[in-house]
Amino acid sequence: MRPVLKTNDPVLLSFARSLLADAQIECVVFDENASVMDGSLGILPRRLMVAEDDFDQAAAILKEGMAAADASARAQITEDRFLGGKVLVSQRKDGFRGGLDAVMLAAAVPAAAGDEVLELGSGAGTVSLCLAARLPGVQVVGAEIESALVTLANGNATANGMGERVVFVTVDALDLPADMKRDYAHVMCNPPFHTGGEVPTDALRAGALHDDGALTDWLSAGVKRTAPGGTFTCILRSDRLGEALAVLPATGVSVYPLHPHAGEDAKRVIVQLRKASRAPLRMLHGLVLHNADGSYTDEADAVLRGERGLTL
Repeated sequence: MRPVLKTNDPVLLSFARSLLADAQIECVVFDENASVMDGSLGILPRRLMVAEDDFDQAAAILKEGMAAADASARAQITEDRFLGGKVLVSQRKDGFRGGLDAVMLAAAVPAAAGDEVLELGSGAGTVSLCLAARLPGVQVVGAEIESALVTLANGNATANGMGERVVFVTVDALDLPADMKRDYAHVMCNPPFHTGGEVPTDALRAGALHDDGALTDWLSAGVKRTAPGGTFTCILRSDRLGEALAVLPATGVSVYPLHPHAGEDAKRVIVQLRKASRAPLRMLHGLVLHNADGSYTDEADAVLRGERGLTL
């Protein structure tokens, strides 16, 4: 037998097997029994094997099918710039899309050169890339369960010249593999925090936005992976703050509201835990995002352009 495809992307592997099955070409996957840890991290590629006599036809079918799929996928991707154009992110039109929340979250993480940062639920990589652009000395690893998003995010890291220090892996952020269950200097996440209402028909967008009661699981996972003295930072809808405070430690927590306009209640809050700190809960003044005419305030604009971070 001969390998017609080598990949660590389970979605691509499944697609290739489907193409060959439609053409009535028998195939078998080698290395399927590799360790769960290596497979989940994408270290060991799987080999899709076909008989020698079927190789040329199988290769042609996969080339044609994948080219068509790639063209379709590219049509569903937009390119968006963040931090005043410093960061270019390719992301799906109809999936969960990084925006203001992502930039504000990245701006709030107090990492320093040499720190390793973990992002839970990294999507297309917007938060991690914005953090790495602001702080050139940090190392970032993003945990994301959707392999298609991991492929997109790693492409974004490479396109922004950050592929050496920002990496995304296909894992369940709420059930990390053994070698990722360690302490990180900082952990960050933009967890699903919507409940009720209309659920998006797109499965990826729905999973990224609606928590189905699992918000506390995301917060607990983040705290668990944070080193003593390090920080866990997340951004939430303000009306979910009570749930967050109920699961987070009683001390070391700061809450930073994001106000749409001066005098208006915050719709988003950034919550940051300094793990093992005994400082009492702090409710900070926060940031006003917009002027009366709808333009960004000078303070918000400086953050969005990557000229300053947020101090919690």
